[in-house]
Amino acid sequence: MGIRWHRCFFIIPVIVALAATMAEAKPISYVNGIMVMQENDETGHTISADYTITPNFAVGWYDKWEENGRLYSEHGPEFNSLIKRWNLPDGQANIFNSTGAGVAIDGSKNKGAAWTDFLADYETRRVFTSYEIRAMYADSIESSIWQRARIGYAPYAANYNDVATWFMLQVDDHPNKNDKFVVTPLVRFFYKTSLIEAGYSSNNRLMFNWELQF
Repeated sequence: MGIRWHRCFFIIPVIVALAATMAEAKPISYVNGIMVMQENDETGHTISADYTITPNFAVGWYDKWEENGRLYSEHGPEFNSLIKRWNLPDGQANIFNSTGAGVAIDGSKNKGAAWTDFLADYETRRVFTSYEIRAMYADSIESSIWQRARIGYAPYAANYNDVATWFMLQVDDHPNKNDKFVVTPLVRFFYKTSLIEAGYSSNNRLMFNWELQF
């Protein structure tokens, strides 16, 4: 199935995104910056917001409605950190961590939940690669480890004032989902501090993500 349309109010802010300025989908913005991110993909629907305190640390709130398997949601504060950054002659590499704790809700059942996510990426103006691994624990509701890898190519090297275009391939491994292995070709556009990306997954689900920084 595709996106559950009763949740499509999440997509409305894309109208704002198209008129704003676009950036990389990373869990830390600039100091004193606020970042709002919303994702619709084969795992469900996510919305999060965070505030960057230092160049290496941000705090925020995370909500996710899980699909493609057991239907439940998770909610709670999240702490994002830049563990390591390498500034290279032709590109940049990073390792990030996002860790949170809160509650998982499955119908009338509420359980304490905790999650942690590590993201490593390397990018130049024309090539992008990333690997992400996420662990989730919510007692009897969910206990899982999830992996995602991406590779991307930009047909042109965009300058700061240009709209950048990327063509990417995303591969997901979700052992606890109904569709355990999913491949998603997608296109990404970003301009300065805003991002939009869209694709269609091998399990016939629409992926549509956006991010705003301000």
